[in-house]
Amino acid sequence: MGRAELMLVLGALAIFGRFSLIVNNALLDNSTRVLQSEFEITGISILQETISEVGLKAFDEASVGSIPAAIPSDFTAASSLGPDGGETDSSMFDDVDDYNGLTMTGITIAEMPYTITIEVGYVSITDLVTLSSTLSTMKRMNLTLASDYLSNDLNLSYVYSYIRE
Repeated sequence: MGRAELMLVLGALAIFGRFSLIVNNALLDNSTRVLQSEFEITGISILQETISEVGLKAFDEASVGSIPAAIPSDFTAASSLGPDGGETDSSMFDDVDDYNGLTMTGITIAEMPYTITIEVGYVSITDLVTLSSTLSTMKRMNLTLASDYLSNDLNLSYVYSYIRE
């Protein structure tokens, strides 16, 4: 084999090596994106499950087992939203705003740890995004899910409305 053939073989090996690195990087990036998507889908399902669980509770402490006489003035003041006295665990919560300020840790699915932080506040019919100190028949729950395995925190919100039965 002559010098020219040797140079061609070395050039071909260099091109093949570079091509192999490009393909390997593309496959690795794709695998990372697939795993990230799975973590996000799992996180969203955890948040949706939490929203469903909270939806089974009464709208306000004033509506637990009865209909408030004055709506919304009998509802809990915005500054007092959060767990009621004696409610030390989310399994004891009986209304939507008990979840205000709650941080849930120790949520692990497929060895992936997640943390949920919840904020609850009143919103108005004209502004369903901004939390307000004014009592109304609607409460917005903002949920944030964090994990070391997510590139960004996941945020999900839901508005609960008081419907008189």
